[in-house]
Amino acid sequence: MGEDDPDKPTMEYMIDAHVATDIGCVRETNQDAVALVQPASGAETKRRGLLAIVADGMGGHKGGAVASALAVETVCQRYFAETDDEPARALELAMREANRVIHAAAQGNPALDGMGTTATALVLVNGEAIYAHVGDSRLYRCVQGRCAQLTEDDSLVEQMVRNGIITACETHRHPFRSVLLRSLGTSEDLDIRAQRGVRLHGGETFVLCSDGLHDGVGMKDIAAAVDLPSAEAACRRLIDLACERDGSDNISVGVVAVRAEAPSAAHST
Repeated sequence: MGEDDPDKPTMEYMIDAHVATDIGCVRETNQDAVALVQPASGAETKRRGLLAIVADGMGGHKGGAVASALAVETVCQRYFAETDDEPARALELAMREANRVIHAAAQGNPALDGMGTTATALVLVNGEAIYAHVGDSRLYRCVQGRCAQLTEDDSLVEQMVRNGIITACETHRHPFRSVLLRSLGTSEDLDIRAQRGVRLHGGETFVLCSDGLHDGVGMKDIAAAVDLPSAEAACRRLIDLACERDGSDNISVGVVAVRAEAPSAAHST
């Protein structure tokens, strides 16, 4: 989609956002977790903006659900409570704290041993998109009918693609497609760096999702879905598509649409 110009004036905009999670058609439990936090205070909105997060847990019948819930709860609480004024740094610290909390919980309870979770978090603040990511949940950016993946999967098959061992088309059916190289909670120390520099101009939509969506729903379908009138309708359409095509996994989606508005009517985040 080309590089964003950091010196280009940012349009005023309004945000239409929604998150949803679905058990799917096969699983007996939902080990995904999602959250969307939009501060009521104007001062807090200016300071921290909007936060959306999707997490996909792993580690047995109970552990996965515990890990994803801890990730979402910890990131949301720590991000807004962090005293560091820099949002990107605050998001990094929040993700690292989630890793520590999950790892400690697993160490303290044999029933939760080995649990972990993916996590993809997006912040829109001061005309900029900032995101942090671990695992194979994803973040996409859709503009004018086109969709681009912003995150890179921390998975064995993705590493094999980068090393030229398999092609991208072969990842969907590869026996190791679920093997992650990084996840929250499975190791005590985890280096997490927030990515920044995506300027908001109005008209773009960000989509966060677990692999229950992107394993069966491609970027063309995602781009088409976000053209629906609301973020909530887009979430429902994407979950319905995932269920129609497979539905063997839990499905979680967050849609954050940036609507360009006239300056007199807009409320920037």
